[in-house]
Amino acid sequence: MRLQSATLAIALVAMAQQAMSQGRDSALEEILVTAQHRTESAMSTPISLVTMNTGELEKQRIESISDLNGLVPNLNIDNFPSNNQTLRLFIRGVGLTDTQITQDPAVGVYLNGAYIARSAGLTFDVADLERIEVLRGPQGTLYGRNTTGGAIKLVTRKPDTAALSAGQTLSVGNNALFSSKTSINLPLGAGYAAKLAYFYEDVDGFTNNAGPGGGFGDRESRGFRLDFRADFSDTLRLDYGYDHSRIESHNYTAQAVTPRTPGDGLLGIIGDIVVANDYVNYGSERFDELATSVPLLPTDTRIDGHTANIEWAVDDATSLHAITAWRDLRDKTYTDFASGASGQFRIDFNSAVIGANAGEQRMDLPAVRPDLKHEQFSQEFQLLGRAGDAVDYLAGVYYFWEQGRENAQPLHHMFDVFPFGANGTLYNLSAETNRIENETVAVFAQLTWTPDILDRHLHLTLGGRYSRDSRKASRDVTDSTVLDLDTSVVNFIGPSVFSASPDHDFNDTSFTLISQYDIQEHFNVYLKYAGAYKSGGFNIRDPEESGFNAGFDEETLNAFELGFKGETPDRRLRLNSAVFYQKFDDYQYNFQVPDTISGTRVFNIDNGEMSGVELELTALPAEGLLLQASYAYLDSKLDDVENPFTGEIGKAYFDNAPRHTYRLMVGYTFAPTPLGVFNANASYNSVGKRNEHNPTLYRDAYALLNARIALSDIPGPGGRWEVALWGKNLADSDYEAFALDNLPQADRAVIWGDGRSYGLDVSYRYH
Repeated sequence: MRLQSATLAIALVAMAQQAMSQGRDSALEEILVTAQHRTESAMSTPISLVTMNTGELEKQRIESISDLNGLVPNLNIDNFPSNNQTLRLFIRGVGLTDTQITQDPAVGVYLNGAYIARSAGLTFDVADLERIEVLRGPQGTLYGRNTTGGAIKLVTRKPDTAALSAGQTLSVGNNALFSSKTSINLPLGAGYAAKLAYFYEDVDGFTNNAGPGGGFGDRESRGFRLDFRADFSDTLRLDYGYDHSRIESHNYTAQAVTPRTPGDGLLGIIGDIVVANDYVNYGSERFDELATSVPLLPTDTRIDGHTANIEWAVDDATSLHAITAWRDLRDKTYTDFASGASGQFRIDFNSAVIGANAGEQRMDLPAVRPDLKHEQFSQEFQLLGRAGDAVDYLAGVYYFWEQGRENAQPLHHMFDVFPFGANGTLYNLSAETNRIENETVAVFAQLTWTPDILDRHLHLTLGGRYSRDSRKASRDVTDSTVLDLDTSVVNFIGPSVFSASPDHDFNDTSFTLISQYDIQEHFNVYLKYAGAYKSGGFNIRDPEESGFNAGFDEETLNAFELGFKGETPDRRLRLNSAVFYQKFDDYQYNFQVPDTISGTRVFNIDNGEMSGVELELTALPAEGLLLQASYAYLDSKLDDVENPFTGEIGKAYFDNAPRHTYRLMVGYTFAPTPLGVFNANASYNSVGKRNEHNPTLYRDAYALLNARIALSDIPGPGGRWEVALWGKNLADSDYEAFALDNLPQADRAVIWGDGRSYGLDVSYRYH
C-alpha cells in the first residue's frame, strides 16, 4: 500500500504541475526532487541544486545533457575537440580536462539511478525524459559513486499501469533539421505496464565542408527506450528499462585564428618542422565554410544500457532499493585537425602527400579511427528508513566493474601528415592498444536527527563513506614509421616500442556534516561540510613508459557551504542561495607534452582553492507572468607549479572556471481561449571569460538569447495538440566553444559554438 500511495502522490503533483504549465499560474509550483533518494521538496533539501521538470525541458528544448550548457549557473559543458560526442562536464569549475578511459570524471552522471562511467557518447538523446536534477558539490555519502564536482541525474518517465497514453512530436527547422519523437504507454492489467519511446533526429552543422566527405557538425541520431513496470504487490515493485542509441556525427574542425610565428611566408618552425603559409585559411570570426582535403568521415557511437530498479517496502518506515545496471559503449572517432586547410595541408590519420612541390603524389593509408569498446556493470543496495519520529537514515553498499579497450594511432609528434617546405612530407605514427579493468567497492551511510529542541526546527546530519578502487591499465605501442620524401619510401625506425601493465589500489574515507535550521515554515538555512575523493590512475596519453607506469595519485576535496532557501507564504517569490569554499589536495593536473597534439602527463598539485556564490530568484508578480534570475560567481586558484618538461616555475589554472555566469528568463501564459492556451518565454544566458591568463587558450564571454512561443492545449480527437515556434542563439552570436594552442598551423585555433537555429514543433498527446 505504501508504494501505491507514494506513486499516487507523485502522479497528482505531476498532473498539477502539468496543469499549471498549461493554465495560468497563481503560485509557484512545488518542486519535488529525489536528490537524497526520497521524494521531497527541493526547498527543504540542503543541497545547492537546479531541477528542470517536463514543462521546463520542453520550453528550453532540452533532450540531452549537452543542451544544459549555459542554462545552469556554475555548470559548464564542452564538446571534446577530437570527438564532439564526448562531453567535458564542470560544476563549480571542477571537471575532467582530458576525457580518457583511465581517468574518472569529476561530475557523476546518473540515468535512473545508474552511474554512467565514461564521457564518450554523453551527447545521446534521452527518450521520454521527465526530469533533470543538477546537484552542485560533492555527493559521496548519498551515492554509490564518489564525485568531487557534483552530479547530474537524468530521470525518464515511468510506465503508467492505469491508463493508455501516447505522444508524437515532429520538428523541422533551419540547417535541414528534422526530428521525430514517439511514445506509447500500454497498461497490461493487474499492476503491469510497458512503455516504448523512439526518437530520430537529422540536422546539418553550421559550417559547410567545401571538400569531400560529410559536413562539419552534421549529425544523425536515433534510438529507443523500452520500459516495463510490475507492481507485484502493494509493497514490491520492479522498474526495468532498456535504452539504445546510435549517433553518427561529423566533428567540427578547429578554425585557425592566429598563424604561428615567425612570419616570412612560414606558419612557423617547431624543432625540425616547417609549415608553408599558403595551405591554411585564418580568421577571427566564424567561417561559414572550410574544406577538407580527404573525405571527412563520421564518428560512430553506439550505446546499449539495461537498468533494473527494485523497491521493497519492508514496513511503513523502511524500504530496500536495489539498482542493477549494465552498459555497453562502442565509439569510433574520426579526427581531422587540418582546420580548414586548402590544398595539401592535412592533420589526420588517412593518407600522405608525397612531395610538396612539383610531381607530388598521394600515398593512401588505411583509415584509422580510434576504436573504443567499453562495458560496465554496477550493483547498488540502499536501505532507507525512519527510526521513531526523530531519525531518518540511508545506508548503502555499491559495487562497480568496468572493462575497456581502445585501439588508436595517436599523434605522438606535432602532426601526422603535413607539408615540409622543399624537403617533402614527414609522417610519424605509433599504433597503440590501451586497456583498462577497474573495480570499485563502497559503503556509505547518512542519517538525519531532528531533536526535540527548538520546536524541532533543527536537523543534524552525519554521513560517512569508505571507497576502495582497484585500477588496472595496460598499454602496448607496437611500431613507429616515417615517410622519408627524399627517397619516397616508408622507413621503419623502430623499435620505438613499449608494453606496460601497471596496477594500483586506492582507498578513502570521507564524511559529510550538515546543520539545517528551519527559521520559519518557508525559510531554512544550512551549513554543510563534505569530503570527497577521486581515484588515482594512469594516463594513456603519456608517450613514455616511465610516465605511464608512474601514473598519478588520488585527489581529495574538502567543501564547505552555507545555504539559504526561502519563499513567501503565498509562494509568489522564491530565493535560493549558497556561498561555498572548496579546497583540493593533490589536484590531478594535465600538462601538455611539448610538440604534441594529444600527449599529456598528469601530476598532482599540492593545493587548489575555489570559492563562490550562487543565487537563484523566481517570482510570479502577476497571474501568468513568471520571472527567473540566477547568478554565479566563482573565484579559483592553484598553487604555482614546476613544469615537468621545461623545469620552469609558473602559474597553473583551472581552465573552465568562468568568474561570472548568469541567466534571465521571462515567461507569460495568456488567459485560456477556445483555441487553446498561448504561452511565451525568452531567456538570456551569459557565460563569463575563461582562461584569461593565457592569450591562446582564452575564451571570451558570450551571451545567448533563446525564445519560444506556443499554442498548447488545443482540443483534438481523443487528445491535445501543441504548436510551438522556437529559436536559439537568435542574435547569431559568434562564441568560442573551445580553444587550442597545440596545432602546428596556428598559435591559436578555436572551435565555434552553434549559430542561430530556429524551428517549428508540432505535438499531439493522447491520454
